[in-house]
Amino acid sequence: MIVRYALGIATISLAVTAGSASPLRAETACGGVYVTTLPSGANVWVDGTFVGRAPVLVDALLPGHHAVTITKSGWTAQEVDVSITPREIAMSSTRLVEAPQPDPGAGPGAILLRGVPPGASLLLDGGSAPAEGKTQNVPPGPHQITMTTAHGRTTRKFVVLPDTTTEIVLEEARPAGDAHSAVVAPAEDYLPTDDFSLAGKKIVVRYGGHVVVAHLGEADVKVDGSIVTYDAAPQSIGGKLYLPLELLQKLTGDTSKDR
Repeated sequence: MIVRYALGIATISLAVTAGSASPLRAETACGGVYVTTLPSGANVWVDGTFVGRAPVLVDALLPGHHAVTITKSGWTAQEVDVSITPREIAMSSTRLVEAPQPDPGAGPGAILLRGVPPGASLLLDGGSAPAEGKTQNVPPGPHQITMTTAHGRTTRKFVVLPDTTTEIVLEEARPAGDAHSAVVAPAEDYLPTDDFSLAGKKIVVRYGGHVVVAHLGEADVKVDGSIVTYDAAPQSIGGKLYLPLELLQKLTGDTSKDR
């Protein structure tokens, strides 16, 4: 059995068929899926590709069935089948179940690291960590791995079960100006409701000296007079306005919310 956890947020827009990825042609009619979990912050995978942490909106999915895998340290991994319809956003909500606590006296588990960024230094429980792609046995129970890169340090906690390989995908946080996040988050979780408005499809945000003009379903967003293109467009879901997480963090300077 393999349990996967991911470190950091590095999400993408996907064009995939069930079980495999393929290039997206401009004329293809795609759909998307909005994934929420209770508790939030679970790692989300679509057809084996890590797309971020819930709540997360993944667009550019080809019509048909897709496998959504959900993992969170201390909770049982779950897989959900999602049916994608062209030009529609499917809703997927999963209540996680707490994983049984491992017996520290049981046999060892193992960890396997993937996606280590070049030049990164790693510490496993404060000591040496295995090289990427090399399995290392560890005692069952809680552990943590710390990754340090030129962009900072991130610590991730996870649980290893007996006779189980825990695969940890290390994703480096992207510096400002790099490719933009496909994660969207509720605007009201970051901004006072009086500081943003939605009229028809037009969105206007005035906060902290910034002025943002955007439109529902359009990835091009005018931020302080400059156009920024995000991988995910603003959405209205359940009567709430959702904006790209990277944009909300830029406006508020808040990078602490793990979504």
